[in-house]
Amino acid sequence: MKKQPSRRALKRHLIAGLIVIAPLTATLWVLNWIFQLLDGVLGRFLYPALGLALGRDAFVAPGLGLIALLLLLLCVGWLAERAIGSRAIRWWNDLLESLPVVRRIYGASNRIVRTVFGDEARPFSQVVLVEYPSPGRWSIGFLAGAAPAETTARLGEMVSVFVPTTPNPTSGWLALIPETEVTQTSMSIEEGLKLVVSGGVIKPDGIGDCIGPKT
Repeated sequence: MKKQPSRRALKRHLIAGLIVIAPLTATLWVLNWIFQLLDGVLGRFLYPALGLALGRDAFVAPGLGLIALLLLLLCVGWLAERAIGSRAIRWWNDLLESLPVVRRIYGASNRIVRTVFGDEARPFSQVVLVEYPSPGRWSIGFLAGAAPAETTARLGEMVSVFVPTTPNPTSGWLALIPETEVTQTSMSIEEGLKLVVSGGVIKPDGIGDCIGPKT
């Protein structure tokens, strides 16, 4: 007589299935959310216009809005690399930068996009360790560079360190720390982000290979 699976075995199979299915489901959900978001940027205007042109109440072609967005980006990018287009975009930037309220939002967004996607220097240069929240307890931080000149003049040599939260590294706090109290690591920025996002589960080699003494 064939032995029936025990309750412990069923629980083990259930957990194994969850481990396989959950990450795949989360990945598909995120990809679908990104697709819907990008497709709707131009789709919300494109689909009603096509519906009117074709004499229909509604016309939806999933992916058409995304294709239109990619074509628009390619056209704007091609135009930006031409002399006339470059001057027009520069004029547009100067116009937005001159508006009292708009310039703060547009200026910050412009710098962030250029830093992330452009050829400008990356915002963080190194993964470091800072002694926080109390002596003997350490947190992962990202070195952003030297502190503002006014701070340095008042308090000595300081550096700006961004300390992210787990598991969302886009939030955190900025600390101005004496340069001698920051410990360097050999981790890359990507490895540091993985460590933070995973809550310490994914451990890169650099976490155990700190470059001492402190800088």
